[in-house]
Amino acid sequence: MLALLLGLPVAFAAVPDPTRPAITLPPPAAAPATAAPALVLQSTLIAPGQSSAIINGQRLRRGDRIGEARLVAIGPGWVRLETAAGTTELRLSHSSLLRPVNR
Repeated sequence: MLALLLGLPVAFAAVPDPTRPAITLPPPAAAPATAAPALVLQSTLIAPGQSSAIINGQRLRRGDRIGEARLVAIGPGWVRLETAAGTTELRLSHSSLLRPVNR
């Protein structure tokens, strides 16, 4: 439009606007098969009648399920999970995390 005001013959249709999105987009690629997220033990709480664990940000008690796994045991710094494939133990990643807070 500025060219018309200045009297210059310019074809604006031939100049693409770099700020506009493309009109045609390539077809989306097939989504890769996503693997189940790895389970990470973040904390355990051992108290009489109130043991729980934090796995992937979720608070769980014995018998609860996370994904396809069922929590079967909770100990100081570890949990035992049972799946159709078998039993797995998760442990806290650093040994300093095993020390009780109140001692």
